[in-house]
Amino acid sequence: MFTVRNVVDIERLNNAIIEKQAKNIAVIGGGFIGVEVAENLRMAGREVSLVEFAPQILMPFDEDMVQILHKELVDQGVDLIVGDGLAEITTSTIELNSGKEIKADIVVLAIGVRPETSLAAEAGLEIGETGAIKVNQNYQTNDASIYAVGDAIEVYHRIMNKPTRLALAGPAQRQARAAADHIYGIPTSNKGVIGSSSIQVFDYAAAATGLNECTAKQIGIPVDAVYIIAPDKVGLMPSSNPLHFKLIYEMPTGRIIGAQAIGKGNADKRIDVIATLITMNGTIEDLKELELSYSPMFSTAKDVVNLAALVATNIMAGRFKQVRVSEVRPLVESGAVIIDVREPNEFANGAVKGAKNIPLSQLRERMHEIPKDVPVYVHCRSAQRSYNAVMALNNSGYDNVTNISGSFLGISLYEYFQDKALNRAPIVTQYNFK
Repeated sequence: MFTVRNVVDIERLNNAIIEKQAKNIAVIGGGFIGVEVAENLRMAGREVSLVEFAPQILMPFDEDMVQILHKELVDQGVDLIVGDGLAEITTSTIELNSGKEIKADIVVLAIGVRPETSLAAEAGLEIGETGAIKVNQNYQTNDASIYAVGDAIEVYHRIMNKPTRLALAGPAQRQARAAADHIYGIPTSNKGVIGSSSIQVFDYAAAATGLNECTAKQIGIPVDAVYIIAPDKVGLMPSSNPLHFKLIYEMPTGRIIGAQAIGKGNADKRIDVIATLITMNGTIEDLKELELSYSPMFSTAKDVVNLAALVATNIMAGRFKQVRVSEVRPLVESGAVIIDVREPNEFANGAVKGAKNIPLSQLRERMHEIPKDVPVYVHCRSAQRSYNAVMALNNSGYDNVTNISGSFLGISLYEYFQDKALNRAPIVTQYNFK
């Protein structure tokens, strides 16, 4: 049984795996460390189980976004178990709260760490409400001659407006510089933290900044969000891939609260743009007009972040309505009218059960087939064509039409892992991730 806190721990773990010729390894904890350990062990050819007590891994990401990473872990051969916790460890297995037994030659505990505050407590320093060392704006403890920085201190979260803990290297580096400046009498400005992070999960890069939608709502910030799927670079480029991007903003101010990006391209680049805007108290209007560098090799002329802002401003202005991928299953189960505006060959390769196929190219000729007296939900592959269809219908006398954000690709990604984990019937005739 091992923990992972530093390089020495990694070396001990690696040596034990080699010495024991360990084949089955259980990783407990689906945070950044747990996921990275599971990924590396799987890439080394081991059979890996990743167990997370919460309903999802990587809590900075919202539930609708993290399903993409759940699927990737499963596709890469990781036995991912969420919503279940560790109950007992034996010599050859672990037992979960559900009673499930998993073979394990080695167990890696990556269930989070508490701040190392014993030295501070022995020195009579004040410990804050979060359990970390309390410091002022200059990183001084209650003993003015003692400074503290890094993972062991509590910091001020500029969006939540309260103390928090943030175990990230970037803020720790800035704190050290600020403390040194203060020692030498150089003025510094403490603007607090927003929490920006990134991770590689096999073929996918994932990054997040600020608050996710769930956290923002829990602490009472009125927010809305848009989720778009757009190419990370011009589609003609051989390395172009879909980038999944979620933007969270305050209502009714439009102030940007957070964002998440997942894709095979530069997700971190897009999140860095949003982190900068959050720091500058930027809004979706600012993001819409933001001028970014462009080359077909690196991005699209309207970058994903600009597109997200355009969608957000349309939603805020009431120009059209949307539902999330997480809301589609109840619609299907209730028999809602769903129109698929993809082409027939796309429809044949996987469709939402009960959906009617009216391609966008045929919409004007077949509009009479769509009822006006009930709500209508429209989707395509990624929500671009369906947006065009919704606007055409709105301008033709339909006043209860809603776009399905993320559309069929988003639905497939959102539903896949949960369908497998819960052994439930899919709401699609077949998944399609292309």
